[in-house]
Amino acid sequence: MGRLRGLIASTLVGLVIGSALGATPVRAHGTGPHTGFQARVSYIEPQLPGLLVQVIGGHERLSVANLTQKNVVILDDGGRALERIPAGRTRVWAEPRIGSTEAPPEHEGLVRNWRIPGTADGERFEIVGFLGYRPPAGAPSGDNGVPTWAIVVAAAAGVLIAAAALALPFVRREDEDEAGPETATER
Repeated sequence: MGRLRGLIASTLVGLVIGSALGATPVRAHGTGPHTGFQARVSYIEPQLPGLLVQVIGGHERLSVANLTQKNVVILDDGGRALERIPAGRTRVWAEPRIGSTEAPPEHEGLVRNWRIPGTADGERFEIVGFLGYRPPAGAPSGDNGVPTWAIVVAAAAGVLIAAAALALPFVRREDEDEAGPETATER
């Protein structure tokens, strides 16, 4: 019976260690420091019919299709030409002003508004939009996510309880065997 007790103990230790080593943080595909950020174009001020602007890649690139008869120039923050878009053409470029390089915020919602200046045949306009954040599906959130260590501890405790319940009949039998059969003279 001593061997059985040792076998049960070593099995339990192996299960607990295996559970702890095998546990890895749960991560959604495509996670990174910017996952969950979304930029959107709200409007162009003043309106410029035929200028189609959209965000590509969540918050990384800006696409501007110039379906007007005007030459469009997108300006940097210093007022210098950043992109020239002739009539009938489309340009796509990485636009850091619409995105974020910061860590995701703790709560979902509006991160900030943004404006990108431009000209159409010399007349100024602005592309106006916003950057928001929503944690991706399956990502741990700050308030209701369960930490990995808590899952490992709960699983290990469950294994220990189950193993102890299974081993209990063997421990009782071993105690009875060591005591030996009762005889009439010992009573």
